[in-house]
Amino acid sequence: MKSIPFILLVLPSALLAETLSIPKPIFFEDKTDHLKPVEFVKNSSNSTADTPIFMSIEQANLDQTITTLLVTKQWQALKIALDSYVKQTNFDPILYRYAKGAMLRAEQDYDGAIALYQQILQAQPQLAYPRFDLGVMLFENKQYREAKQQLNQAKKALDPQMQPLVERYLQAMAERQNWQPDAELQYTQTDNVNNASSEREVEIGGLRFLKNEDSLPQKAHGFRYGLGASREINLSGNHFVAFEGRFSGVHYWDNQDYSEKSLYGSFGYRKHSALQSWGILPFFEQNWLASPRYSKNFGANAEFRRQLNRQWTFSTNFNHTQKRYADENIAQRYNGYINGVSASLSYTANPNWVMFGGVELSKDRTKDKAETSTRKGINIGTLVRYGDVVSRVSLRYVKRHFLADNFYFPKKRLDDEYSVNASLWHNQIQWQGFVPKLNYRYRKIDSNIAAFYSRSSSEWFMTVEKNW
Repeated sequence: MKSIPFILLVLPSALLAETLSIPKPIFFEDKTDHLKPVEFVKNSSNSTADTPIFMSIEQANLDQTITTLLVTKQWQALKIALDSYVKQTNFDPILYRYAKGAMLRAEQDYDGAIALYQQILQAQPQLAYPRFDLGVMLFENKQYREAKQQLNQAKKALDPQMQPLVERYLQAMAERQNWQPDAELQYTQTDNVNNASSEREVEIGGLRFLKNEDSLPQKAHGFRYGLGASREINLSGNHFVAFEGRFSGVHYWDNQDYSEKSLYGSFGYRKHSALQSWGILPFFEQNWLASPRYSKNFGANAEFRRQLNRQWTFSTNFNHTQKRYADENIAQRYNGYINGVSASLSYTANPNWVMFGGVELSKDRTKDKAETSTRKGINIGTLVRYGDVVSRVSLRYVKRHFLADNFYFPKKRLDDEYSVNASLWHNQIQWQGFVPKLNYRYRKIDSNIAAFYSRSSSEWFMTVEKNW
């Protein structure tokens, strides 16, 4: 047991406090000078820089060896040492659980690490530093209620130099469970606000018709806006209740018939851990076009996200939406539902470069079979940071098949949809947290019924966004 007081003094900040990027207290630096480096076999054909081999485990002081490997974070070697240590007749179970728990935490096996530290405290509840370490791991595993309890209990017995560190964790948990507001404002202009085809003539049944000006693409200038807030509250363990509300829209001062507003709200359940999260959130949305209420949507989102390793992340989403239109004539054709599913992968090549891509499938079922369709799509993109300059670019392609023949033409509609989105901003160009971003958006639809449905639009616009 002689190594226990020292190891419990060194490791809480050196290993576990790194989550918040907190500098080591001064007395930790002094203590590490007393550690003797472990002796490894040199020039062995089986040794590597990452996996040292012991000269003679039987002759070594395993307590001291384990302490050294913990402080230096040599996890591969530590695993070998622990396998030998547990076979010793008089091995210390507290040291073994503490060291193995730290190793499992480094391997992101939080359930295993937390269980070992709980066993330590069941045996010796007076140990403050393992309790602090347990609180930190519970924090990282999103178990905020339990983390708060352990940290508050450990705080009373910790060295005064550790008190600010505990407070930072407690403050971080409180902030993460508070309301998270966001706001955006952007100037926008478009050359096709009504999503119309630019072809002036339409041929139906051998007859040629000329479109009026209202049926051709119209320009508009205005601004988009949005104000929202979300919140997640930890109930117990990894279980959360989630809220979200948002009011957004676009106002065109020179074409107000196409101004839109939307009010969205959701309430549901999420389960979070260090590497994984999933949730089910029912929602409701009310939409306005110009002034009258235009439509309302309601349904539910089911989401799943998993960090596969330190570079790869997988996510998927399923959405069911019921659509209801206020106008009876529109409702008779377009009322229905949408089922959609998407999956994506992101790859973090380095801290300044992220790549992502995904696939999507959706089925839009309406009362009018000619407007019922299936979408299949793919998207790719990247986010790159050059110092304080950040750019984001994404590309998307969708193939849309319609179920029945079009009302005007004796064939099923088939669309190819293309889109490009790009953003550029500088992290140091901001005011009170409001960050301006330069954006570009391009949309194009190639339809086999070109006179009605082929169209394109592009726009440059500025946004100002803030996340509190």
